[in-house]
Amino acid sequence: MFWDDEVTPEEEDEIIRKAAERIHRYGMDAAAIMMLESVKPLVYIGGQMGRFLISPFLLIFGEKVSIYGDKFFTIFEKRENVEKLIRLLEEMAEAEKGAQKREDQGAQQKKGWRRFLPF
Repeated sequence: MFWDDEVTPEEEDEIIRKAAERIHRYGMDAAAIMMLESVKPLVYIGGQMGRFLISPFLLIFGEKVSIYGDKFFTIFEKRENVEKLIRLLEEMAEAEKGAQKREDQGAQQKKGWRRFLPF
């Protein structure tokens, strides 16, 4: 819709990071990685279909949302950006797993069925 707006590399990285943070916040890392890996060959077609089917309705929410949506489609119709999102999600999941492991090692280890009790 707004083809004269170019997406800078900084904007690409920021939007990819925001998407990864939102996915990670909801705990959907594994599901998102699996879905992104499976649809990665079709991202260009999906981006074009999104522009055709969704972009006209984004104008209802205002010009700012419509421009952001157009940038979103532009960014995620490139396979390398989808791969960046997958790598970022994997890094976030590993960092959380490492933090959880350190937290568990610091806490007193319970044995047997007592490890399931919250106290």
